[in-house]
Amino acid sequence: MDVVQESIAVFVEIILSLSALQASVHLFKDHRAPSVGFFLVACSSAVAVLPLSSPSLAAAQKDLEWVAETLGPVLSAFGFLWLSEDRSTAHVLLIGSTLLPLLADWLSADGLVVLSRCVGLSALSCSLTVCLFAGNAAGVVGSVAFSLPTLVAPRVTGATMGSVMSPQVAGGLLRRVLKAIMAVGCWTTKTALDKFLQDLKGWD
Repeated sequence: MDVVQESIAVFVEIILSLSALQASVHLFKDHRAPSVGFFLVACSSAVAVLPLSSPSLAAAQKDLEWVAETLGPVLSAFGFLWLSEDRSTAHVLLIGSTLLPLLADWLSADGLVVLSRCVGLSALSCSLTVCLFAGNAAGVVGSVAFSLPTLVAPRVTGATMGSVMSPQVAGGLLRRVLKAIMAVGCWTTKTALDKFLQDLKGWD
């Protein structure tokens, strides 16, 4: 059973990595910030597949995963805000969110979970506001799917998680389901950003 579960976990990580990498490459020309966010997710998922025996390397992998899940939705929201020409909100969101990894070592685990969720909610609310007003259904679906890991089971530094569920469930089935949904979010967000840009060109 452990072999089956590990195989499923690796499969989900590979799917998420490929989905995020494809979105990153596709968006790089016109949407640099979301492209960087997807690249972070792709790298964290790819590293998660590697068998890391060293505790320090394993902890670094978990930190990378936390940074990707925290900043990925922020960079995606930055892209929507930038296209909507709300540049001031985009910069405030980006600067405020990038301070969180810098302050992580000075925060308690509970404080980090709370702030991670606040960042996730801020990014999601910005994306939803833009997408709802623009009538971009794919953006709504993609933003929710891309932000779920941070909102439902935010990973903090090291191997600890601040899930609303038990650690055993959060570290198993829930994480795999969230990553699979996140892979769908990569594709739908990529589609939404392309559609938003095409609509803006059409209005011009």
